[in-house]
Amino acid sequence: MKATSVKTKINIPDPLVEAKQEATTFSNLAHRIEIGLERVFKDDSFVDPDSMLEGIEAFHKERMAKMPSRTRYPEAPPWVDFVIARDQHLQERTGLSDRQMAIHRSLGDYRCFRGTLRAHPKLVEKCRVVYIPETDRGQLHIKNVDDPAIEWKPDPRAPKVWQEELVMDGVGSGLHIDDEPDEIFPLPVHRMARAHCADVPGAVDFFTRYSKFWSGSNLLVRDRQKRSAAIEKTSRNFIEVFPPDSTGGSHISGMVCRDPNSPQGRYVTAKRKQFLDRFHQPPDCQENAFWGACDKAEQKLAAFLNKPGHRTVEEIFTLFTTPWPKGLNKPGKPYHPKQTSMFEYTLVTLARLMDERKTYRWQRDAECRYPDQPEVYAI
Repeated sequence: MKATSVKTKINIPDPLVEAKQEATTFSNLAHRIEIGLERVFKDDSFVDPDSMLEGIEAFHKERMAKMPSRTRYPEAPPWVDFVIARDQHLQERTGLSDRQMAIHRSLGDYRCFRGTLRAHPKLVEKCRVVYIPETDRGQLHIKNVDDPAIEWKPDPRAPKVWQEELVMDGVGSGLHIDDEPDEIFPLPVHRMARAHCADVPGAVDFFTRYSKFWSGSNLLVRDRQKRSAAIEKTSRNFIEVFPPDSTGGSHISGMVCRDPNSPQGRYVTAKRKQFLDRFHQPPDCQENAFWGACDKAEQKLAAFLNKPGHRTVEEIFTLFTTPWPKGLNKPGKPYHPKQTSMFEYTLVTLARLMDERKTYRWQRDAECRYPDQPEVYAI
């Protein structure tokens, strides 16, 4: 890749404006927090939520006080001030208690670092993303959004238009148990990268330098020069960057490490075993079935992208919209005989043909039926 390009003028968001927007967007934030907790503990009747959440307020207070080094992270200080001020304004506007605020901001990290050692929450696998710079119809960026259909409602609005200077698209990828790093302040690393980075080399460098501050997602980045990279970030303690594949583009899948023999891959395997051993799970348990399904989906996508010849838009659309196991579209079927809820659906497939300036969207209706034909929008 060419030399890194860095933005010289950085606009830090207004914390009061951000707090107002968050309070308006999530008008009943306390209710959303409760819904999130219900999702964590759904199907885990033997888990006492209070025991898992014990200590979350102290953890959140601790991480808010742990300021990043100004020397090692020179971009961080104004963002630290932004986070602190934004959350103070949000509490004032919404009346959230300290416990609710801790759950809202720190539940995911607390579960990985401390809470899961007393509980048994589940993870849900999310999504696949592909970027190909040259197809029979030019550039293509396509994503399947996979999730349980909890309070699902189709979006009547047209898809948002991306700013193409630097595009970042992510999928979920996390652990039940992760070793706590020495940096735990909740820096908004992705927001910071958008503000400070102008291209893929800059973004890769930035995410690598701030590696200990973020995890729980695999990330695809691309820019106007048709450069791209795939970043796998299952753990706070590891980062793995993959250059473009045989298509000249990049892809990511949820809940996988594509190289099980890499340092991160070996670490993830060990942490999953620690989780299963702690809760005395047999080899044929739901968790192993879930992780196996994630690996199969990644292998199917990788094999498709790496086969000889050029990919066409039509065959890519077919792969992403055809129900599993022939395609990558999740139809809400159990991945284990004992699974009784949290069935996963491909709720939305979103594809952009940048050179044709078109967006295609397939989204399930209110009854979770997947459409035969997509909506088509001009970019």
